Amino acid sequence: MELRQLKYFVAVAEELNFRRAAEKLYIQQPPLSRQIRQLETELGIELFQRSKRSVSLTKAGKAFLDEARLTLAQAQRAVNVAQQATKTNQLIIGFSLCAFDRILPELIDKFRQQHPETPVNLIEMTKESQIQALLTAKIDVGFCYAPITNSELDSVTILSEPLVVVLPPEHPLVEQESIELRSLKSESFILCPKDIKPDAHEQIMQLCDQAGFQPKIVQEASPSEVQLRLVESGMGISLIAASCKTRHNARVVYLPLVEPVPLLTIAAVWHKKQPSLALSNFIKDCLFK
Repeated sequence: MELRQLKYFVAVAEELNFRRAAEKLYIQQPPLSRQIRQLETELGIELFQRSKRSVSLTKAGKAFLDEARLTLAQAQRAVNVAQQATKTNQLIIGFSLCAFDRILPELIDKFRQQHPETPVNLIEMTKESQIQALLTAKIDVGFCYAPITNSELDSVTILSEPLVVVLPPEHPLVEQESIELRSLKSESFILCPKDIKPDAHEQIMQLCDQAGFQPKIVQEASPSEVQLRLVESGMGISLIAASCKTRHNARVVYLPLVEPVPLLTIAAVWHKKQPSLALSNFIKDCLFK
């Protein structure tokens, strides 16, 4: 069995059409069909049920698909690791804007002072893209919102800061000293856009879900200065990290949330089996020191 056959099988399994799979692979359909038949012969099982009108996976084919995808991903990771080993020792960092705003510049400065010989390469990425890049050895370390649930990755909390509620000055709740998140379920929210700041958006949605409601979003806006100006206009309320209060001068009211205060948590994350010397130095000298 060859990796090429696994690649062909996955393409057919995803398209459920030999012609489209062949086009996707840039090969002719007859050679593709022969390779799939050969694979089935080697395995001693049928992977597909074929008729004149349709193609579908057998039960064995569905089980084999998961393992084939895993094998191809592991093979690609091995290639990436080998390629990285031939390059100059460098530290490749994936980051979300949340981390760059708050903690990453300080860590990079610390690393460069201690390891001036090691180049640092920064790539802005979403949380999902960072996870995938770590699994395929395209970056050494990522910085994004927690939680990190993939069992192949290690992570450490870099920063946790409380959420605060942002209210227009005429809002009836401004006289309170603090407020429960769940008491905001009937409010109209102005939040960061999911397509621009997916990590922050996702974590705020999760915190609201834990408080027992889904926020009614009337407007998405970025950057945070725009969010605050819209709150100031009376369009709705917002939730932001407490550190943002000192960066803007919008005429709004900030209210703390009552205990337990929901936290926005930023984590550093890396692959458990990542062999990079630059990463080892970064973890040792910047994350745990």
